[in-house]
Amino acid sequence: MLIYLVVNLDQVGISYLSKLTLEHQDLTKQQTEDCLLFHSAWNNLARTWTLPVIHTLGLKQPARFNELKRRINGISATSLADRLTELEKRKIIERKVYPETPPKVEYALTRKGLELHELLGQLGEWVKRWDKPPRAMAIESSREKVHPLQRAK
Repeated sequence: MLIYLVVNLDQVGISYLSKLTLEHQDLTKQQTEDCLLFHSAWNNLARTWTLPVIHTLGLKQPARFNELKRRINGISATSLADRLTELEKRKIIERKVYPETPPKVEYALTRKGLELHELLGQLGEWVKRWDKPPRAMAIESSREKVHPLQRAK
């Protein structure tokens, strides 16, 4: 599958483009629609706190609001509520309300969300493989260095 990234200069500032090359591209209507769909999904998922919410829910679900807030270090209640609402609209999570007093609300990943969580796990493995922390890289590179032979005295 080939995905074309179409950038409209009215939507993205030139400062965000690493290389500005204007080329005539013959894209089909379907390719253009696929690009717009891909960009929309990517922009929503790349928002701050979205991926940590998905990851945290994938580790232990169902979860209640305050439990999620405790498990996601640094997230505000407002940001968490916004992300949960967006993810519910995208059908990545489901919100279940129990008719109790006070109301009990639990969040869980849908089938779509579970598949996304699996993809994020693969991305995490890729990051661990290629973007090692500086300390781990220094230890590994010190093992790889060739040391000169010492002369016998």
